[in-house]
Amino acid sequence: MDTLTKSPQEAADKGTAIYKAKYQTAYEAEHPGKYVAIDITTEKAWVADTPEEALTNAQKANPAGFFHLIRIGSAGVFRVGYTQHNAREWFT
Repeated sequence: MDTLTKSPQEAADKGTAIYKAKYQTAYEAEHPGKYVAIDITTEKAWVADTPEEALTNAQKANPAGFFHLIRIGSAGVFRVGYTQHNAREWFT
């Protein structure tokens, strides 16, 4: 998977596509209302009770990752693309 994205929207779109393809069915049955941080560079996911906990766990596993955050079972209510690295820029 190409890890460089052209915009925050593209990162969010990649995260959503990964979630739908790999995690949505199981996670909505097993973890409704929790949060999942998806690393769009590795396609791995971390589920937690809070958005902060999901991102913290994801960042510990891959400090260089790009993360997309979703509230499980909530269509469009809470979605964020996130990276901790201020030096990163969106590529055009």
